[in-house]
Amino acid sequence: MTDGRRETHKRSTREALEEAALRGFAGHGYDATSVESIAAEAGVSARTFFRYFATKDEVLDMGREERQAELRSRMRELVAADLGDLDVVREALVELARGFESDRERVQLRQRAAATSPVLRGRLYDTFASWEHVVARELGGDAGARTLAAVGFAVFRASTATWLTDGGSLPDLVRAGFDALR
Repeated sequence: MTDGRRETHKRSTREALEEAALRGFAGHGYDATSVESIAAEAGVSARTFFRYFATKDEVLDMGREERQAELRSRMRELVAADLGDLDVVREALVELARGFESDRERVQLRQRAAATSPVLRGRLYDTFASWEHVVARELGGDAGARTLAAVGFAVFRASTATWLTDGGSLPDLVRAGFDALR
């Protein structure tokens, strides 16, 4: 298998495991969904599951590392463009929203899954805290940067909730959320 095909296979296996886990968590609850059932649904072994995820709650991350690397890069571009800090956060989160736009069904499953378990709600909290940390660090890491990052992700979470219930464009909802701050 060539490197390109191998990477494509890895990505599709990871996504199949995520989908199977999210469907299981949302439908049966986190505690009632075993790694074995997730793996079977995805057509792989439980051992394969653990090649991709250290724990079953890790499937909620939805490509966090890659998306955060993209966010860091975009923030650096925006900071270099000499925008105000709030505008940097706004534009970076609008761009992040674009990346989630095609994952609406998976985001809905993730939210339904999180509702079934304190473990998963804690994982979501950790995920958002890590996103805020990335933004705050790129803005300099001081108290003002941490506040802007927290406010930015409050807008992002509220926009996502609206998007999941009412539809529409997630980037437009994020923009409108930031406009409401002015």
